[in-house]
This record gives sequence, structure tokens and C-alpha cells, in this order.
Amino acid sequence: GSSPMSVISWNCRGLGNPEAVRELRSGVKQEGPTLLFVMETKIRAARVENLKLTLSFEGCFAVNSVGLSGGIGLFWSKDVSVDLKKFSTCHIDAVVWKKDQSSFEWRFTGFYGASRVEERHHSWCFLRTLYAINHNAWVCMGDFNETLYGEEHFSRSPRPEGQMRAFREAINEYELQDLGWTGVPFTWDNRQAGGANVKARIDRAFANEAFRQQFGHTAVHHIS
Repeated sequence: GSSPMSVISWNCRGLGNPEAVRELRSGVKQEGPTLLFVMETKIRAARVENLKLTLSFEGCFAVNSVGLSGGIGLFWSKDVSVDLKKFSTCHIDAVVWKKDQSSFEWRFTGFYGASRVEERHHSWCFLRTLYAINHNAWVCMGDFNETLYGEEHFSRSPRPEGQMRAFREAINEYELQDLGWTGVPFTWDNRQAGGANVKARIDRAFANEAFRQQFGHTAVHHIS
């Protein structure tokens, strides 16, 4: 009965330049998302919040970048109410409900995984903390900076199995299921030529069983 909701998770690689903002704006215009989670803003939270009107959103909450790296933010449309719960430099956790059917709430976590391999176990420990918070329908999406399986990584040398196993074990333990994808198979490309080229599917969306029961027609599409 009610209109579908859509969520965009976007690694901006910097929102300080007008070109990046233009690209984001055209993507938002095209997709019309209910929620937009941005990562690697590389600017102060106040500057991210200033983009709310430019991007035609009702609300925004942003976390400062650390020096010249990181920085995340969440924008939302007028169709939903968003109750922010917890946040850090690598996540924003919120409860969302549609204003036209206020009875059903779902939990959204925008997640930005550690980019350095040696810090990745902190990301998975952190997921455990999030999992321990009482929740019903939960979707967790973002840039996890890791792949689950070898075929999600393309390069001259294979991705270390131990790294991926740690990620798989965490996801299984926290009762999350990958929502799959359509579109281009990889979400990151180092843009180098020939044998130096590396591609990987490091951005994804997970949901728990309650979310999948409630939103049976959920689909993930990789936007080029």
C-alpha cells in the first residue's frame, strides 16, 4: 500500500569539492532515496550538514572526519522520522519509521569498516556491540572494507583467506544475511591498468531475519 523506501550508501572519497557534490546531487535526484549514508566525507560535520538543502533532504546528522580521512553522515527525507541512537567515527545507528505508518519501526546502521587490515578485528568486535543492542528488524549497510569470499576480489594475487573468514564468522554470529546485488559485480576499483588492477566488492547490505520478513521485496543495486 505505501510507497517503497530506498537507501543509498555512498563512499564519497571527499565532499569538499563541488564536482563530488554535483555527482552526489545527480545520483540523489535520479534515485530519490529515503535515506542517504555517506562515508569518507573528509570535511567537518557542519559542512556535511550544510549540504542538506542542496541535496533536498529534511534532516541530517554527521560525524567529523579525523584529520583528512573518514567522516560520515546520514541524510533523510521528509517521509520518515529518524531517531538517532548511537554514533562513532565508523557508524551511525538509528531507528526509522515512515510517517504515514508510524507503527512499524526498523533499525538502520550505516557502517564504515576499518581500512587498515590490522584494525579490521576492531570493526567485527564493534559489530558485536551493535548486535547486543536490543533490536527487531535491522539492516546494516556501508563500506566494510572487506570481502566475504575470494570471488568478490579481483587482482593478480588472491585476498588472504583468514581476513575473509573473520568477516564471515562475525556476520554468521550476529545473524545477518547478505542481501545480494544486481549491477556491476565490484564496488571498488583502484583504477590502475593491467596487472596492477584490483577490484573488490567491499560495499554491501546485510539484514536480519526480522527485516527480511517485514520487507520481503528488498533488493540491492550497485550504482555505477
